[in-house]
Amino acid sequence: MKDPKSVETRQRYGAEFKQKVIRMLVSGRSIRETSEAFGIAENVLYRWRRMATKKTKSNSVESGNDKAAKLTAEVARLRAENERLKTDREILKALDILGQSDSGMSMS
Repeated sequence: MKDPKSVETRQRYGAEFKQKVIRMLVSGRSIRETSEAFGIAENVLYRWRRMATKKTKSNSVESGNDKAAKLTAEVARLRAENERLKTDREILKALDILGQSDSGMSMS
């Protein structure tokens, strides 16, 4: 078992710091250069970048699902309105036919 004093503790980085580093990587700075500048292992930077990319993709998928749900609701609303308008039109046609037949009877 290792001596407790010699056990290295993991460095913890805040979310703002991670975002700053990720922005640097996305803007074109190399992993190696960023690793050397901040003293962070390259594999950690690769992981941060990969996780940031996954979050971005999942957010866009969620937005796509949200848009699909809104479109589905809009289609359902329009179909219901269309049915109501068809019914109204049929009623108006029937009233028009009745009105014409009533006026024809009164002239005789």
